[in-house]
Amino acid sequence: MTRPKLPRITIKPLAERNRPAVGVTGILLLIALVVAVFSYDRLPLVKGTSDYAAYFTEAGGIKSNSDVRVSGLDVGRVAGLRLEGNRVRVTFTVRKGVVLGDRTEAAIKTETVLGNKFLELTPRGDGHLTGPIPVERTTSPYDLPDALGDLTAVISGLDTTQLSSALTTLAETFKDTPPDLKMALQGVARFSDTLDKRDATLRQLLADANNVTGVLARRSEQIAGLVANSNALLSELLSQRNSVDALMANLTAVSRQVSAVVDDNRQQLKPAVDKLNGVLEILDNRRADLQRTLYLFRRYAMSFGEVLGSGPFFKASVVNLIPGQLAQPAIEAAFSDLGLDPNVLLPSQLNDPAVGQPGTPPLPMPFPRTGQGGEPNLTLPDAITGKPGDPRYPYREPLPAPPPGGPPPGPPALGPAADGGN
Repeated sequence: MTRPKLPRITIKPLAERNRPAVGVTGILLLIALVVAVFSYDRLPLVKGTSDYAAYFTEAGGIKSNSDVRVSGLDVGRVAGLRLEGNRVRVTFTVRKGVVLGDRTEAAIKTETVLGNKFLELTPRGDGHLTGPIPVERTTSPYDLPDALGDLTAVISGLDTTQLSSALTTLAETFKDTPPDLKMALQGVARFSDTLDKRDATLRQLLADANNVTGVLARRSEQIAGLVANSNALLSELLSQRNSVDALMANLTAVSRQVSAVVDDNRQQLKPAVDKLNGVLEILDNRRADLQRTLYLFRRYAMSFGEVLGSGPFFKASVVNLIPGQLAQPAIEAAFSDLGLDPNVLLPSQLNDPAVGQPGTPPLPMPFPRTGQGGEPNLTLPDAITGKPGDPRYPYREPLPAPPPGGPPPGPPALGPAADGGN
């Protein structure tokens, strides 16, 4: 008997399939994988917690991710809050293995004085908790500001005069009682008198306490942040404790060495300190003179800066230092050595600065050429003598006059009459 042949199943390669469909399927699988990775603790078959809910008359400051505790141990987290009518539905998770009976109670309690809350569960009853915990088995927190406010309201409603009178009457009624009871009632009477006399002060104290608690309630987040920052600072100090200890040890060693140096050189240091004190005393006695000197030096420094502000040279005006009739020959000799005539304008001065080129080149401006050609001379002796490095201005015989008719500063061309005479 021969077996029937089953049809062979063939799988198409991805290259022959519909590429858009393959791409969409791959993207969906990738998204599902990412969601599963980031939400693995919420998947029904993977997560190790169970979901529960409870109804409260008010949230009382509890928030998502607040701790859920059983007998002081963390067993879960608050998942969320939702308002349903006049009740607040709080959903939370509990680790598997924690048994909650069908009469389990829940209460929102205060963890710290700053107002942090957590959810306290009290397992009661048999079986397992299957539905939300009703309002009858839940308790909302009672804050310190509310307690002080209620105390203030109760005390403000008391008639201190009637209370004092009632306590006094009670003391008079029991005045023939045994001495111990009589002393106790007298103490109560004195206490009531004190309350009556300090009524306004007590009311003001309670009002101030109410204001303080209100401020603390409003600034609870800032106080919590301050405490957290202080904890971080202390943690960092603890982590750097070895470094701080080493620093303190080094400072102690340095202070000891300095003290030893001072002790060893006390005889030498005392005269130096005495002289320093003497110098300081002299400076203090001459304070007015020093201030005057600094004021005059400031004016001198400003004038000195103006003198050197035009370039790498001193710009000063000295009046009547040398009489003009004595300086004129030296000036003419200097211009003669340069081949210049003071009465003839330079080519740069022939242009009108308002409509033509500037009359002088921009700074820094070198000294004029000497007529020998080459690079311009950058020092005054070079400009006058024409010799680099010449430290003085020797006298030179004037050059012979150029022929008539040449460029300035030579003599002008002769007229026709002069030509005929020759």
